[in-house]
Amino acid sequence: MEQNKTRINIAFIARIIFVFLLALIVGLSVFTFFRIRAGAKEALRDAKDIRMSLRSADIEMYAAGKTIYNPAKKDGLEDGVKERVEQLYTPVGEYKITSYSMTKHELTGMQYEVNNYIVTFEKKGEAISWDVDYIMRVYSYDDSDDIVN
Repeated sequence: MEQNKTRINIAFIARIIFVFLLALIVGLSVFTFFRIRAGAKEALRDAKDIRMSLRSADIEMYAAGKTIYNPAKKDGLEDGVKERVEQLYTPVGEYKITSYSMTKHELTGMQYEVNNYIVTFEKKGEAISWDVDYIMRVYSYDDSDDIVN
């Protein structure tokens, strides 16, 4: 009789631990989902502010006969554009222009990186799309060039 009670108690405790662990895993998953989603919305909001600042800088440069886009540079920005953008909005991350329409004189592609988020803007005709991607490092390996004799 005493062994039967011990088995029941152990099984009852094991069930309680299992339910607690299951609730913990589900709770952490939901928390992580909402945290990543909130960060993505913030990154998107920043990217939209940068786009508006770039449009304003483009209007100023159009008056001078220039554009904000320079395809010869890695970030696609003409000299002085970054300073003009930062007068209106100071971005936290890095941004670059990926495409520009010279005929319509408008920004058609941009990429903004902040923390683990990459926001991509594309405009094709009248269709505008914003994509927010989350980058998660899966593996990191630091290698050294040691020569063993």
